[in-house]
Amino acid sequence: MKHPNRSLSFTTPIFISFASIIFCFVIIATLVTLIQRNDIINAYHGINRNFTHNTAVNYAESILHENDYILGRATTYLARNNELDNVVNKDPEKGLQSMMQLLSMMPTVSSLSIADTEGHYLRAPQAIERANAPVFDATSRPWFIHQGDVGIFSRYTQPYVDFFTHQQTITLAKPVISTDGKLKGTLAFHFDLTAMSHTLRQMKPPVKGEFFMVNHKGQALLHPDSSKLFQTVVPEKLLGNMTAGDGEIFDKASRTWYYYYSFTNPDWFVIYKVSGKTLSQLAHHESIIASWGFALAAIIIITFGLYLRQASRGILMNIINAIKTGNSQHAPGLEVMLHKAIEVNKERERAYVRQATVDSLTGCKNRWAFDTDITELMNTHQPFALALVDIDNFKSINDTWGHLSGDIVLRNVAREGITILQAHGLSLYRYGGEEFAVIFTAELVQQAEALLELWRINVASRTWREEGLKVTFSAGLGEWHLETLEHLVSSVDEALYKAKRQGKNRILRTSDS
Repeated sequence: MKHPNRSLSFTTPIFISFASIIFCFVIIATLVTLIQRNDIINAYHGINRNFTHNTAVNYAESILHENDYILGRATTYLARNNELDNVVNKDPEKGLQSMMQLLSMMPTVSSLSIADTEGHYLRAPQAIERANAPVFDATSRPWFIHQGDVGIFSRYTQPYVDFFTHQQTITLAKPVISTDGKLKGTLAFHFDLTAMSHTLRQMKPPVKGEFFMVNHKGQALLHPDSSKLFQTVVPEKLLGNMTAGDGEIFDKASRTWYYYYSFTNPDWFVIYKVSGKTLSQLAHHESIIASWGFALAAIIIITFGLYLRQASRGILMNIINAIKTGNSQHAPGLEVMLHKAIEVNKERERAYVRQATVDSLTGCKNRWAFDTDITELMNTHQPFALALVDIDNFKSINDTWGHLSGDIVLRNVAREGITILQAHGLSLYRYGGEEFAVIFTAELVQQAEALLELWRINVASRTWREEGLKVTFSAGLGEWHLETLEHLVSSVDEALYKAKRQGKNRILRTSDS
């Protein structure tokens, strides 16, 4: 008996073809799934970086900047004539009242201390020394600035135990220096870190993780769990690898991602800690749908292949029978309808994208958008002008009419600016707090001051529903001359505060504009 000729077999080519299709399909599905998982994790990295950056700038940095600003103003006042000596030595009762008024302006500060160069001091609120307690020596405290340590900048202490409360704390201190350069003494703000940490409990991070602030030794300075304050929560070696301004680092030992934002003064880090397992679970959850889609498609392909093999056998048998019998009426047509059996799984849109660039309160672009846009202009060496705008007496508005009215003022001042600027293709940015920024591109540099002036007049002439409310703003304006961003912002900021000193409600250019 002769064996059938294998060259006439049609099942073998069909089997090989579909086996090859299935093999390639599995390879492609595996690669697509892995790429999708990687893209999802990268998307979460971007979201977590933006969350860390925005929280650091909008919360932590704004608090530090506000306290540093108040400290600078207070030391300037104490440096005049013999004001520090009057507060500490000549009339301490009146001095204590003044210091308590200053303390009431800073909810994140628990107490403040002021001392002259000889160690005579005044503390607000006043602390009564017990009879048998050790004698308090201001010159031995970490915040006291000695003659040899004098500098013009404020400084932050390392964690230490407060003499009166016996609790660990951090202090912000600045020397009081007269106009002729003589050291008068020291003014120090002692932080209430527990109260500052309370806000962190109310934050809703994009994924499950811990958000806190540490010093360069990894000790927690702000933490939602106040019991962890001053404990080492980040290895010091890991902090040594955080050399950029912000970014993320993966700790292989604990399989944890650390997203960070670093400050220069103080040398602190804002950290957002997320477990690598958490990100893997999120990526797995979002890619499982695609995996099931690929599995279903594979089942359909196999089913279709089996059907095609069986249908081909039937068609050939009918043709052979038609040839044998000569009856073509029941023979199938030569055109065989092939049904599409492979369903292509559409690529799933990415679930999360970079956080929105618009500030929800004012409708302006946010600080992240400002940094991105101005960096792009500087990298491409395109001429531009920068304006910084600050609402006059905004704290007084909040204190007098409440924070809700303060938000209404912010929103309407921004709306006036957006109306004017958008007509010229310009954007308004919320730079921080009550401060806004405008970037005037090359073709509008000459019109910059006129546009700002129109905005200023519209705000100043606006009628508010609160009786007696008057809102104005001051602004600094300067052109970019290829200097660094820090130098440009500093010069424009100086023009802004010069406008404040000259009476507010005005716009001043930088000296080199």
